[in-house]
Amino acid sequence: MKHFFILLIVISITACSTSRGFNRDYLRNSLNSHKKEITDEQIKKALETKAELPELFKLAIYAELNSWQVHWDENDKKELESLEQKLKESNVVSEVIFLNSSMFEGDGLAAIRLAAARTGSDAVLVIHGAGSSDRYNNFWGATYFLMITPFFIPGTVSDGLFMLNASLWDVRYQYLYLSAEAEAKASQTGTAFHLEDSHVLAEAKSKAVVLLRKEIEEQLLSMHKAHKNKKK
Repeated sequence: MKHFFILLIVISITACSTSRGFNRDYLRNSLNSHKKEITDEQIKKALETKAELPELFKLAIYAELNSWQVHWDENDKKELESLEQKLKESNVVSEVIFLNSSMFEGDGLAAIRLAAARTGSDAVLVIHGAGSSDRYNNFWGATYFLMITPFFIPGTVSDGLFMLNASLWDVRYQYLYLSAEAEAKASQTGTAFHLEDSHVLAEAKSKAVVLLRKEIEEQLLSMHKAHKNKKK
């Protein structure tokens, strides 16, 4: 029995000897899992909807990750708070409110808009994220059959990919003002028994959040400038 368990451990360690790559289609589907069937009546209504966002508006933000390995942390919130500071300095928003799922009644965008409406927000920024990791052995991994080496030989590589998308909706009329996407990768090398895929994925997520924040900021500032020029 002892030899059986030793063999099982060796097989599990060496099974990921080559990179599988990332399934981008699966990640994109995870990001869009909240979407539902669209009717012709909804399309007609969308065509009739006009932009009515005030020049200085109150913004709600809701972020959701479709990944059990990582969660939003303080650094992510600080990154979004830096977006708030920039938008306030540029007179784009008057206030930013962060929503959480405990404020919702029901599911989907309608529930998010209702929660935002109850905070008095004019628009809501909805962020979705999903990630995947790829674990494999480098050339040092060939030594893992010795059993002791997985504890101290850096023969394992973990790559992480994280994707984010964001959409800005009018709370009252479900008008889409902007959409943005960002993705980032991270990679770490370590021993088979100590390298944590979740740490790599968290690093990729943090990089993606920075890129998304910059993209949203750029689009909102551009939208604000266009709105001011239109009024002249």
